[in-house]
Amino acid sequence: MSARTARATLTALAAILLIAAGAPETRLEQYQRLRREGVAAAQAGDLARAETALAEALNLYPDVPGSYIRLARVQAAAGKTDAALANLAAYAGMGLSLDVSRDPALKTLADQPEFAPVMARLKRNAQPGQETIVRARLEPGGGVFEGIVRHEKGFLVSSVASRTLLKVSGQGDVETFLAPDDETGGLFGMAIDRSADTLWVAESRGAGIPASEGEARTGLLKVSLSKREMIARVLLPQDGVKRQLGDVVIDRDGTVYASDSVGAGIYRLKPGATALELFVQSRDMASPQGMAICPDAGAMVVADYSTGLHRIDLNTGEETLVGGPAMGLAGTDGLLRVDYAFEGGATGRGERRPMPMDLVVTQNGVSPERLLYLHLSQDCRTVEGGSVLTQGQRDVTLAAQASGVIAFIGSSGWAGYDGDGKPTTETPAPAMLFVVDIPRR
Repeated sequence: MSARTARATLTALAAILLIAAGAPETRLEQYQRLRREGVAAAQAGDLARAETALAEALNLYPDVPGSYIRLARVQAAAGKTDAALANLAAYAGMGLSLDVSRDPALKTLADQPEFAPVMARLKRNAQPGQETIVRARLEPGGGVFEGIVRHEKGFLVSSVASRTLLKVSGQGDVETFLAPDDETGGLFGMAIDRSADTLWVAESRGAGIPASEGEARTGLLKVSLSKREMIARVLLPQDGVKRQLGDVVIDRDGTVYASDSVGAGIYRLKPGATALELFVQSRDMASPQGMAICPDAGAMVVADYSTGLHRIDLNTGEETLVGGPAMGLAGTDGLLRVDYAFEGGATGRGERRPMPMDLVVTQNGVSPERLLYLHLSQDCRTVEGGSVLTQGQRDVTLAAQASGVIAFIGSSGWAGYDGDGKPTTETPAPAMLFVVDIPRR
């Protein structure tokens, strides 16, 4: 979600950096220290030290687009035009755009012959992607719509500010699926356990959440799909520790996982359990968001808003960075594993074969905002390639799969609220549910 950006991430980082004074630095702690040192050195005029620190920070998390720009600025100021242009070209190669004319440091590169093709690429990157179709208008404006799942022949959509679940039919008609009770907080990411007729919804309320009332609290709602009613609320302890569950995924065995975008934890609810347990307390992620199960690898992929994609072993909890070419995957909000069995990719006759591990990635922390289509290795350790599915929509949040299309929320409403969760406009625009074709595999 757009409002999960600076405020939630900075809160999480502050907490993480206070852990275990004197303990060896984690990758994230080292990255944050180097970035601070690099910025401070640049401000003090020590460009050599700034370049060294920022280059080391980039090497730790190479999927952070801003790292390339910060380093290029320092190199341009130091007269290292070739190095600066190389980093600017790497940024452009991620498919991202930048108005260099507004950047005092980088616009000094304009007289270099190698600058023109980089500038042309940056401009091309800003062009709209594959055409999208509006499936529904989620009115009234200001609801802040976050989660989406396929249901029957349409979709269910969650609202943070109005605290409701909406049902969108296959024809685009919208109705209330579940109205809030007095205790309901903002509703975020969702996942369906179809075998149990159950919808799991991340719920949070507290400071910074639009239209939030009451004491800070977070947990999961268990909703009966057939009865359209909440049947349980599973809360994390209210012990003064800041947490905010925001995304949900379900494994094949029925285990529910939820990511904590503020406390950098991954929680799980095992089948039959009545309480959430901490599965992973990450020290290398700052703000975990969307998750996707790797069914043939016993692992999951988690999008950290600050640093990119991470892999977590579901048996041991071991956490590693997902490798592969740098694609600018920091700023990712949602992950969706493409189900090729749903698209008719099963072999039939009871035969089971590994399905391609492809992800739809929704990014609202980069320019332009976009949906990517990524191909991962079967073990989910490496990004093997990918492409832009569509881009140019603003304020995108999460996505869901339907027959032949990916549906996603744009103009979600987060832009109409500030970091404290207060509205910034009296006439918010309605959110939109868009669909875009799934590429042929």
